[in-house]
Amino acid sequence: MHIKMLGTAAAEGIPALFCNCPVCSHARKTGGKEIRTRAQTLIDQTILIDFPADSYLHMLRYHIDLSAIAYLLVTHSHDDHFYPMDLLMRLPGYGKNWGQKQLHIYGNSFVIGLLKEMAQRFSEPAIWEYLVPHEIKPLDTFMLGAYKVTALPASHMKTEDALVYLLEKDGVCYLHLYDTGVLRQEFYQGLHGKSVHCVCADCTMGKCASQYWGHMGFEDVLNLKERLDREKITTDQTKWVITHFSHNGNWLYKDMEQALRQAPVIPAYDGMELDL
Repeated sequence: MHIKMLGTAAAEGIPALFCNCPVCSHARKTGGKEIRTRAQTLIDQTILIDFPADSYLHMLRYHIDLSAIAYLLVTHSHDDHFYPMDLLMRLPGYGKNWGQKQLHIYGNSFVIGLLKEMAQRFSEPAIWEYLVPHEIKPLDTFMLGAYKVTALPASHMKTEDALVYLLEKDGVCYLHLYDTGVLRQEFYQGLHGKSVHCVCADCTMGKCASQYWGHMGFEDVLNLKERLDREKITTDQTKWVITHFSHNGNWLYKDMEQALRQAPVIPAYDGMELDL
């Protein structure tokens, strides 16, 4: 399984749109891995996880044929993870010679509701020939071609069931934990009996434990790792990656790289690739 991390920032991006804090100022001056776009991940050139407005930039930067993507998994309805207006571009008047006629979109009721609202707003009933919505709930399991996907409950929002995802293919298991705080018992029940090869975990709040229930910090990730190791869901061979960073976490990439040099956790950057 090939994982490409197209964007690794929280909602503001780094540098943030309207910010001149030390982290954002350093990122503007330095560039490179200090620049972070909104979160999006590509699995084997087949499955996209989340669709922010930065999808257009990711297409250009990484030479991605978005028309060839068959499946889109959406974690929740916040617009840094789901920007449905750009999906209107999948109508024939906006694009031609697609790799896939249809894009299957999986998300909770709020995500699917936003998608339908977009189609109604622009009076485009024909969009459903090209976009296929699938409403899912926590603990649902379904197949995307050769991939088995389990939707697990995140701890992120009080208004909807935000999701994180477990993807399995050919004996390889990837756990995608973006936009979640400390996870509830129901999450662990959904992982019972699994053996995970890679975890990409929310570390929005930076170096310490989070003071916000909907995201994690580094201490929260270490606590999660300890529990998953103890329950034998992960092992010392599991790759651990932290991602989804906010400038409010006050942690530059260069400082992460130095601080975690001997740690069992890798800091992500835009464009990072993992082979599992």
